[in-house]
Amino acid sequence: MASKSFLDELTPTQRVIAGVVILVIAGVVALVRSRQEGHPPGPQGDQQTLENRNVRFGLPAEAKHDPANREAYLIDRPQYVLSYNDATKNPNWVCWNLTASDIGTAERDTSFEPDPDLPKDFYRVKSSDYAASGFDRGHMCASKDRSNSKEDNEILFYMTNIVPQSQNNNQKGWRLLEEHCRSLAKKNSELYIACGPHGRGGASRDEVKHFTIGKSHPIVVPESVWKVVMVLPNKTAAPSADTPVFAVWMPNDQTVGSDWKKYVVPVSTVEQRTGYKFFPLVPDDVAGPLKTHTDRVP
Repeated sequence: MASKSFLDELTPTQRVIAGVVILVIAGVVALVRSRQEGHPPGPQGDQQTLENRNVRFGLPAEAKHDPANREAYLIDRPQYVLSYNDATKNPNWVCWNLTASDIGTAERDTSFEPDPDLPKDFYRVKSSDYAASGFDRGHMCASKDRSNSKEDNEILFYMTNIVPQSQNNNQKGWRLLEEHCRSLAKKNSELYIACGPHGRGGASRDEVKHFTIGKSHPIVVPESVWKVVMVLPNKTAAPSADTPVFAVWMPNDQTVGSDWKKYVVPVSTVEQRTGYKFFPLVPDDVAGPLKTHTDRVP
């Protein structure tokens, strides 16, 4: 006579409970395995999308409009889309679309303001937190990239779009890179831009290395800033094998001069250093080769 299995000895109710337990354990194992392999929870290949022209080709990394998501809080605006980190008091990344129509004659707003749309229990960085720090209040999405109206320009002065930038970085190489991007847009190109800070420890204008600024709520000073740019001929064009795509990785210190092109790197290098994936909605067979070049700066 064959011996009974463990399940044969259970009542119907106990069998149901055992089945549920097995499913839960299988789910936990799958989740742990996915994280060990570097994949986010959920079906691989799924990409977060927004109905926002600034992220037409997807977000570099997951972010949520959820106060519990303190280190990747999503801010979704007509002017830009960003992921804010309450731990560093910096944006993780900022994405925007730049066209000729975004560039106008609106006067630059000079009033840096706390972002009113942050959750109540987040610290809202103030302009005064940068006082006497030796660092510029450095825009990620540049002020002139939204100079078509006073209202659009004001939004760029929320402190969630700002990081502590070395004076030479902000006023020399980074500024000239921004001007180059606008010059392309004025030729009726359509630019898709992502940028952000990376690491800890930058040099102030007196060449002293600082890891944070601010007194009551430390703001991380990045070691570097990066920018990724895709240039398309018009707003309906799709990326192809010939699409100009380039990236810049610039140290946040006083060694930076006017030649921003010396800091050009492959987009794949920025992806490796940050863990982000740029333009994730572009098919990999198109995007992959574009991300390996350093000779595609238009």
